[in-house]
Amino acid sequence: MTKCTPSAMPRHILIVGAGVAGLACAISLSHELASINPDLEISVYEATSEHSSSGGAISLTPAAQRCLDELGVLSALNQMDSDQAGIEVDAIDLFSLQSGAALGPLRFTDEKGLGHGGYKGRRVLRSALSQAMLTVACRYPNITITYNKKLVEGYTASEDDDDDSTVTLCFEDGTTATGDLALGCDGVHSATRTQIVDPGNTSRYTGISFIQSMFDARRLASEIPFAQTAVHLTRSSSLLTSFCDQNRTRIFVAAIIHVNEPLVERYQARFSSSSSSSSSSSSATNDPTAQDSMNKSIRHLVRTHFGQTTLAYVRELIDKTDDWALYPVYQVRQSGSWHTGRVLLLGDAAHAMPPRDESAAYAIEDAILFSRLLATHHTDSSLATVFDEYETLRRATINKAFDASRRLWQSDIDRGLFPGQVRDLMAPAHESFSDLSVYSLTRELNQPLAGGNNPD
Repeated sequence: MTKCTPSAMPRHILIVGAGVAGLACAISLSHELASINPDLEISVYEATSEHSSSGGAISLTPAAQRCLDELGVLSALNQMDSDQAGIEVDAIDLFSLQSGAALGPLRFTDEKGLGHGGYKGRRVLRSALSQAMLTVACRYPNITITYNKKLVEGYTASEDDDDDSTVTLCFEDGTTATGDLALGCDGVHSATRTQIVDPGNTSRYTGISFIQSMFDARRLASEIPFAQTAVHLTRSSSLLTSFCDQNRTRIFVAAIIHVNEPLVERYQARFSSSSSSSSSSSSATNDPTAQDSMNKSIRHLVRTHFGQTTLAYVRELIDKTDDWALYPVYQVRQSGSWHTGRVLLLGDAAHAMPPRDESAAYAIEDAILFSRLLATHHTDSSLATVFDEYETLRRATINKAFDASRRLWQSDIDRGLFPGQVRDLMAPAHESFSDLSVYSLTRELNQPLAGGNNPD
């Protein structure tokens, strides 16, 4: 077992992944530790070549918005142009896809129209959220972000080595980075997890996929019966439609359905953007005939599930949308390891669970909690002790959410995805409820994160 030095205070923190989890970690750690250690350096390494503009629109729960506010990101988001800042969601309107009947709203507000703890939900482009987080991260001079750094392996100095106080990451381009703490924030397919912390704990397809697109609302002739967000329910699938800009000109649409794994694999083979593809696979990827065939398969899948609805605007939206993208949902083993030596996993890298839409909130909470613990115990505990305390405080919450999600999806797998959701959620929406999930983050919004205090 790798030994740790008496003090947990790091001098150089390495973060793998520049998504929501990685940037939240960088911002939170700088905020909490910079005044304690003015020489602190935080290096973020992202495998892709640049800031991604893909991923559609993300749902921010009230809990996620509160966390973003603590990090200063919500303010940066609010200062963006109206077409980028997203739209606040007061309620999610539910409809029967078959009959068109309104099933009632799931509200993020109280009887006075006020959000839980001062926050409502929000639908925002994932790229816009990333840009707001980058804006805040760039305000900290001790944070650097480097792209084209695909992690392939890493190690902490062995017990036989006199220097056991560092961790080294090795990247595909042959370079390395050495620090005294590494955080794996590289998502459900985390190389930090599979190559360093918990080899063998690979991601597993859940059987559920999002098939999604963006649509110009001005192209719709039919009346739109929802104010911000709607979920249309059937016994076997669900269709989300949500405005994602303040002017209500763009609709994010996502079909949440069972997709067999062979089709997922075919889609990924055709549309993989990996630069490391062989010439033969690249040729297949760029074959217009193959791509057109796959596009038709995806369009047919969506139209088969939702094209016969009595809701005119849904039929029109589906008929006029051609550029669907498929995003399969993966999870990792619930009981997997979260840390080893000087490496800790956070966010989906540690605990991607059955389909739910609060992963951003979980990742940001992970970052804030760990940063606070590190700041609190920087002089009196080892890094291993901080890791253990973090896991003690966080594991029960994650396990409870994981179990709740698994019960929901597995219990309704034969009857359809969403009867259980409607049955359980016709009560007023919890502050952390999102439009694609049933269960809450398992604690009230005004309850402080363990190890920290309420924000001022």
